[in-house]
Amino acid sequence: MSELSRDKPAVFLDRDGTINLDFVEYVTKVEEFELLEGVGQALRRLRAAGYLLVVITNQACLGKGLLSERGLEKIHNHMEHLLGKEGVSLDSIYFCPEHPEAIAEKYLPHSNRRKPEPGMILEAAEDLGIDLGKSWMIGDSQRDVQAGKSAGCRTILLTESKPSKEQPNQSADTQQADFTADNLLEAAEIVIQQDIGSDQDQQTSTKKPLRQKPTKIDSRQVLSDILRELRHQRIAPQHREFSITKMLAGIVQCGVLLCLVLTYVAFSYWTGRSLLVFLMIGLTLQMMVVALLLVHRSN
Repeated sequence: MSELSRDKPAVFLDRDGTINLDFVEYVTKVEEFELLEGVGQALRRLRAAGYLLVVITNQACLGKGLLSERGLEKIHNHMEHLLGKEGVSLDSIYFCPEHPEAIAEKYLPHSNRRKPEPGMILEAAEDLGIDLGKSWMIGDSQRDVQAGKSAGCRTILLTESKPSKEQPNQSADTQQADFTADNLLEAAEIVIQQDIGSDQDQQTSTKKPLRQKPTKIDSRQVLSDILRELRHQRIAPQHREFSITKMLAGIVQCGVLLCLVLTYVAFSYWTGRSLLVFLMIGLTLQMMVVALLLVHRSN
């Protein structure tokens, strides 16, 4: 098992008060085991998100002689049967029968397996190839939180009331847990949302800028664009040179030409006085043409 790569995330689950109703001090009969509402849905969501599901439970009732290991096996078989009906299965179950008040010496504490010690979590990580840094411990007591923290997991403390037991000291419990939730379904939502956020942050920090592919240059298209631009540059000034003053200058210039024609006619057929009149009018109009062209150029 030591050669197994540890890259799988897991959710470690306390049993009593987390998966099943905790209305008696010890569950010693199959009939006393009843799933909490929403547990099947919560575990299905965690399984779909890629987590192994591992139960980590203290079972001091064995050490105290209230239940045999065979009896505990029947209860766990019943639990897996109920979860199977909910469409989900567990990857493994780890239990510790050790207790200081055990009636048999073999059940006296002699290891670090009993919560709040992390022994069972570490054992599961070794057996199943679990990455504890990506894993979570969910339970309803400070023992669960401490065990998860000691193993290097993130932790969620369930704070929903327990019918037959005293309420936990909220200030003492919640100060060490990473998150709190009312029940397992709410805790599953926290796990999934937190890991989605972590994945997005990691993708953002490691994302490399994409290299753009060089654009293939079409020489024919480039030449076509250049010729089109040159035609535009040649035509555009002609539009910009048009103005009213230039148009008037052209009209007046036509008048000058008319005066020259009339001056020629007067020189040939009319009197000298008519010749002088047309000549003066032509010169005046020509001066007007020059003035209009100067105005156009200044604009």
